[in-house]
Amino acid sequence: MRKILFSLLILGLLTAVGLSQPLSALAAKKIVIRISHTGAADNEFSQGYEKFKELVEAKSDGRVEIKIFPNAVLGSDRVAGEAVQQGNLEVVSIATNIMSSFTKAALAFDMPYVCEEAKMDSYMRALAYGELGEYLSEQLGKVGLVPFMYNATAMRSYVYTKKDVKSLADMKGVKIRATPSPIDVANAKAVGMNPTALAFDAVYQALQQGTVDGELLSFTSMMSFDRAEIIKYMLVSKHNFPIHIGCMNKKFYDALPEDIKQIIHESAKEAQEYEWAIMQKLEADGLEYCRKNGVTVNFMTPEQQAELKQAFQKVWDEFMPQLDPKMVELISAAQK
Repeated sequence: MRKILFSLLILGLLTAVGLSQPLSALAAKKIVIRISHTGAADNEFSQGYEKFKELVEAKSDGRVEIKIFPNAVLGSDRVAGEAVQQGNLEVVSIATNIMSSFTKAALAFDMPYVCEEAKMDSYMRALAYGELGEYLSEQLGKVGLVPFMYNATAMRSYVYTKKDVKSLADMKGVKIRATPSPIDVANAKAVGMNPTALAFDAVYQALQQGTVDGELLSFTSMMSFDRAEIIKYMLVSKHNFPIHIGCMNKKFYDALPEDIKQIIHESAKEAQEYEWAIMQKLEADGLEYCRKNGVTVNFMTPEQQAELKQAFQKVWDEFMPQLDPKMVELISAAQK
C-alpha cells in the first residue's frame, strides 16, 4: 500500500510542477512524453523503450523529449495505466497479463500455453501489424488508450526460493506469487500451488519475507532483476508469454501534430523490431547467469510438459466461456 501511495504522490508532483502539458500547446513547444514501466533498467523491453527514445528524439530534431521511468517508480502497470487514462501520464507499458484490467478482450492473452514457443514471431507480428493488433486497438480505444509499441518478453516459468521443484507433483502446496489476473491465479491452483495476487513492485519483499516462495520469471528477467540472490530453483515450463504494450493517453495522442505521430509510429516499429531481435541472446545470457550464480535449472521432459498442459486444461475449460471469441480466433490464426 505504501508503495502505491508513494507512486501516486510522485505522479501528483509531476503534474503539479507542470510536466503534464496542455493539449493545445503541444504543437507550440517541446513535447515531453513520460513512459512508465515495471522492468529493470536493462531488461528486454526496457531496451526497446530506450531505442524508441533514441529514435524519436533524433527523428524529431529535439522537438520531442522522452523520459523513461523504469522499475515501477510510478506504480504498477495498473496504477500507471489508470494515470494514463486520467491524463496524468502520457505512456504506460502494460503487460498483457494485466491488460484484462482495462479491457476484458485481453483476458485470452493470460491463458496457459496461449502461444507456442515456435510461433512467437508470427504471434508478435500479428499483434504489431495484423488483425490481432487492430482488434486490440479498437478495444483499448474505448477506454482511452492508444497502443503503439509491442515489446516481447521471454517465455516465463515458475521459479522458487526454497524448494527444488522438478515435476508437477513437487508444486503441491508451494506459495506462489500470481499477477492480479484471475487466470494467473487459476493456473497456480490448477497445479496445486497456493497463489497470492501481488503487483510486481511488491514481489521482492514478499519473497524476502516468505509471504510467497516463488514467482513467474524468464532467464532474462532472472538476470535483469538479479534474482539469483533470492531465487535458487527453476522449472522450465515456458507456459506464460506476457507482452509489454506501450499505451498512450488517447486525448494526448489525438492532439499531437501529424508529423510527430508519424515519427512515433516509425520509431516504435524500428524499436520493437530491434527488441525482438535481441531476445534470443538475452535468454542465453540469462541462462548463463543462472548457472554461474548457483540457480538449479530443471528442464521439463516432453512427458512432463504434456502432464502440465493436461493440468492446465481445467483452466481452459473454466475460462473459455468468459473469453472474447474474436480474440481467441485471432490469436489462433496468428499461429497457423
